[in-house]
Amino acid sequence: MIKNIVSVAVAMVGTGALLTGCSFDQPTQGCIVQDASLFNWVAKYDLKEGEAIPAGCETKLAIKGENLGVFKFTDPEKENSAVLTLRPQGLYSRATRDPGDPSQQNAIGKLADEQDAQSFCAAVDFNPATVNASAIATEGATSISYQFENIKLYSSPDAPGTQLTGDLTYTRDGCTAHFTVRAMWPAKACDPASDLQSEKCGEGSGINPDFAVTCDTSFKVGGLPGSCVPEKAIPSYKDGAKK
Repeated sequence: MIKNIVSVAVAMVGTGALLTGCSFDQPTQGCIVQDASLFNWVAKYDLKEGEAIPAGCETKLAIKGENLGVFKFTDPEKENSAVLTLRPQGLYSRATRDPGDPSQQNAIGKLADEQDAQSFCAAVDFNPATVNASAIATEGATSISYQFENIKLYSSPDAPGTQLTGDLTYTRDGCTAHFTVRAMWPAKACDPASDLQSEKCGEGSGINPDFAVTCDTSFKVGGLPGSCVPEKAIPSYKDGAKK
């Protein structure tokens, strides 16, 4: 399996169209994914409507969001071979404490080759991703499992694989809860009290300026108090930005 690097090719297609000035229907570029080779994604987890955390599980299920590794892999010798790999921080931060098979720490699902009419690329049939971490001085032994379902990657010309949504069943030490996932690339730390727009998810942050984003202080992805997360359901755009 190798990574399918397509961003440069897409940029070249766009440039060629501008230079020639020709009017023609361009073929779809397929399901593009901005992977986490250089920058992580950030995932916000919202407890499903009507669901309550079981008594005694409040601490174990107190997960609001985290960094997320997102990768697309394809086999160039096989058709329909694209897969989407998700690796949450809650797993990879404990990876070295698990003596088991490291491949079980990755959630891998079958990724569609083309977008649907709403520019979503479906990813299905994810395996449960787990870690069984031994105890250390700052944390006891713990068993964590992520089961992703109904994952949809938003891949349009103005947002080429930089937002995704879906469902998560999260289990830790016998406690389980169900969440809706809202994820975005790149992950950026923020401070709502800062005077700098770059530290408030605005200009200079590296985030698509058309995205509707908010600074969420319920969890951190860096050295600042909060994390920039999608403000709305995916695709999360500012009013009037999405034509």
